[in-house]
Amino acid sequence: MAKNYIHDDTFLGRWIAGELSKDELKAFEQSEAFKQFEIINRESQLLVGPNVDTEAALLIVKQKLQTSSKTSKVKQLWYSIAVAAVLIISLGLYLTSNKTYTTAIGEKQTITLADGSVINLNANSSLSHKRFFWLNNKTVKLTGEAYFKIKKKGPFVVNTSKGDINVLGTEFNVKDRTQFEIKCYEGKIRFTKLNNIDTTKVFTLTKGSQILLDHNTIKEQTFKEDTPDWKTGISKFTDQPLSIVLEELTYLYPITFNINTIDTKRLFSGSFTHNNLENALQTTLIPMGITYQKAKDSHVIILSK
Repeated sequence: MAKNYIHDDTFLGRWIAGELSKDELKAFEQSEAFKQFEIINRESQLLVGPNVDTEAALLIVKQKLQTSSKTSKVKQLWYSIAVAAVLIISLGLYLTSNKTYTTAIGEKQTITLADGSVINLNANSSLSHKRFFWLNNKTVKLTGEAYFKIKKKGPFVVNTSKGDINVLGTEFNVKDRTQFEIKCYEGKIRFTKLNNIDTTKVFTLTKGSQILLDHNTIKEQTFKEDTPDWKTGISKFTDQPLSIVLEELTYLYPITFNINTIDTKRLFSGSFTHNNLENALQTTLIPMGITYQKAKDSHVIILSK
């Protein structure tokens, strides 16, 4: 019985509660463990839990809830501001964005602008302008080659890599590739070149006149044709380096050249059509004494003497 506290789970509880029988209590008090349990029981009665101010605690909880609410409102405000900022920036970018027209190799495209001006874009070229409010500042940017037929409705500017072309009701052709060339077919245009080209800054062209940029030097010439050759499906050359001719072929046909030891500085005079690769290769290469073959399963044209 002395060790009932070991086998009886309720023993200690009943002892603390004073519910042990006389015999149980007597036997327990004579045991060796009793003094230890008595000390534990006495000291445990002295333990005091913290005083809790329930009203203060409630106030703290309410304050935290209010702070959390304010924090949530601030976060929501910043989120709204951020969304509005993104929308404003996106709208601004959209309103100031450009509209771009691009042609692939061998492709041509006719573009009619908002003022009625018409632009014929040659192969492997691009033209871009402001998507909105373009009529307030009629400027376009050209890469490649295009023929312009501009309405007489205010100033019109063409940006190129070599300078700006200012026009007012005229027709002209611009080639901005390795070779830079402007030909005026109607009216008058003014070309303002970039500062790093030649010493003269402004050139005025009238019908039948052209300028050609040759190693940073502007050459002024005349011509007789009524329309650019490329618009009729033909490319013509007069004493042009073979490299320029081969480059033109790559704009119109999906090919590249392996020139090996061919001298591409030799001058070529002649033409090729835009609708038959084999014919174009024969009319340009054979007169130059150059043989060619197509690499197997590729678009590479291998040149040899």
